[in-house]
Amino acid sequence: MVYDMEKGKFPIRLENIDSFVELKQVALRNSLELWMHTDPMSQKNESVQNQVEHLLTTLQKSGTGVPAVVLRRLNQSQPLPPSSLQRFLRARNISGVVLADHPTVFHNRYYQSIYDTAENINVSYPEWQSPEEDLNFVTDTAKALADVATVLGRALYQLAGGTKFSDNIQADPQTVTRLLYGFLVRANNSWFQSFLRQDLRSILGDGPLQHYIAVSSPTNTTYIVQCALANLTGEVTDLTREQCQDPSKVPNENKDLYEYTWVQGPMNSNQTDRLPRCVRSTARLARALSPAFELGQWGSTEYSTWTESRWKDISARIFLIASKELEFVTLTVGFGVLVFSLIITYCINAKADVLFIAPREPGAVSF
Repeated sequence: MVYDMEKGKFPIRLENIDSFVELKQVALRNSLELWMHTDPMSQKNESVQNQVEHLLTTLQKSGTGVPAVVLRRLNQSQPLPPSSLQRFLRARNISGVVLADHPTVFHNRYYQSIYDTAENINVSYPEWQSPEEDLNFVTDTAKALADVATVLGRALYQLAGGTKFSDNIQADPQTVTRLLYGFLVRANNSWFQSFLRQDLRSILGDGPLQHYIAVSSPTNTTYIVQCALANLTGEVTDLTREQCQDPSKVPNENKDLYEYTWVQGPMNSNQTDRLPRCVRSTARLARALSPAFELGQWGSTEYSTWTESRWKDISARIFLIASKELEFVTLTVGFGVLVFSLIITYCINAKADVLFIAPREPGAVSF
């Protein structure tokens, strides 16, 4: 993104960024504390330091109305943890803060790995509930994340120029718990189905979504994130299906500015059919391609590069070893069969003259 901003390939330039707020690990807060990490190097500039101070003060002020979140400052000399903010700071000094649930050491050791699952962030549901009840069951983790989102939303409102601060800015725990359930537990649920296009129904499975990122094509998770953002930030229009698929023919509709999606919609009151609708939003997809691929600099240490695994069918041979008891029984039975067959053979051979009578030779035939 920074590369695209520098080359003018992104709608926003680096000069347009006033402040940078980044969320890292926030799901495993051991207490009420949420730590605000800043960069000590960029704050050597007095102007940046003043902007960072204003940013921290605004965040702390926003947190006073949320008792479940206490924002803490760290020693100004402590380095910035691994974050996207570092890449922006390499291009330009920006006032920024990284919010995390830890001061120095990660609480979630599996963060952004294949083991970053629902169980490892303490998301659980009563065993007797149905999948639909689990979808709407507000977990403690969802409540904690909603509190963090509330603080962040109020702070961003003020930083964006809002003058009349309102306690009405409140994140919905119901929405948070649905997102957690859909992405980490069961993708095939009624909420995800309601905001997907009909042709994308097949990507929903009964388990969590696959978070492996392909090099050249979007994954199912990417499509669902786009649809979720469109559902949460867009608006429902009264366009028909034909108009939604080609809004350029409709007056006062701007296809270049908005994305129009014909979604399945929620179930009707009888729970028999869905109520499809057209959603207008600004949620779009853009290629997340490293500049190293565009520039052909495969050995670049400036831009990230990666390789995609070569997928092959895995096969294995399993050799089972019998128990000692089974081996003994098999040996005993085999030895018994051998002895029995030898005795039978001896007896038959001894009585061969009786059991097997040689045929008489035919006598002379007279005519």
